[in-house]
Amino acid sequence: MKNNYCLRGAVAALLLLILFSFKTKAQSTPEAFLGLLPGIPSSLCTNDESEVAAFSDQIILVKGKIGEYSERVSLSSGVSEKQAKKEAYASTSSMTGISQAELMKLANMSEAEQERWAQEYAAKQVATAKAGKPVAGENSDKAKRLYSLNQERTKIKGEIDAIYNRLSVLNQEMIARDTVETRKKNAKIKTIEKAWADAPWPPRALMQDPAVDLKFKKQIYQCESDYCSTMSPLMLDYVTRYLTGLKYAIPLYRKLCEVDNEISTLQGLTAAVIKDENLYAVAAVEDYADVLSSVYMYRCGKFEE
Repeated sequence: MKNNYCLRGAVAALLLLILFSFKTKAQSTPEAFLGLLPGIPSSLCTNDESEVAAFSDQIILVKGKIGEYSERVSLSSGVSEKQAKKEAYASTSSMTGISQAELMKLANMSEAEQERWAQEYAAKQVATAKAGKPVAGENSDKAKRLYSLNQERTKIKGEIDAIYNRLSVLNQEMIARDTVETRKKNAKIKTIEKAWADAPWPPRALMQDPAVDLKFKKQIYQCESDYCSTMSPLMLDYVTRYLTGLKYAIPLYRKLCEVDNEISTLQGLTAAVIKDENLYAVAAVEDYADVLSSVYMYRCGKFEE
């Protein structure tokens, strides 16, 4: 059992190190950024240009502040990405007995190749343990803790992924419905435009009767309005659920950061320790801002004669 813990811990720690992103501290919180974003509108079809522009400008402003936050994080790290990777490779090599050259080669492999490599590595570790020889990087307590942390990390990531997987399904359903409704709308508009083009002009007139033009314009606008009335409730539902999911995910992101920090500390990777627990969650808020920015995509505006 001891060797199994060591084996799993070493493999898990290695793969985590390769995929790990080196980040540092800033003072802003995801809740603060979320509070700066505009609320979800209650209606989406007939809003005027100035309202939509103000909405978009506010999102752009908040994304700018998030960008400043990210820049502060980058500048405050005090460690270059090259140096951090060098430290990671050295630490992992020391703990696992795998050469740094082999680690660098592994980092450039495809996911399938990494999986095959991990299986081969595991088999070698098992064979070494069965032969009664010392397993590379063996440290029972540390390996057990790393294995436990990896299990916890997988659980947290699973909860976060479940939230966004549900949202992804909802988004795909909306896209599929949009495809159908767009075809229906375009077919109606094409019929109206043909009737408009074929409509006879008044006798001896050089242009169509303005009243006739207005009639057909209203019919086309009604097609756009019906399309918005069908799709906007789906968009509102999607954005609302996204916001609910984000609020639930924020504490999970903080916990994930805490687990990643302990993993880094156990591995002796001081450059990889994240001193701002909000880092992951702020990135999730920025993703939500992108979703929110598309909320008016079905807007038809008000009819102008």
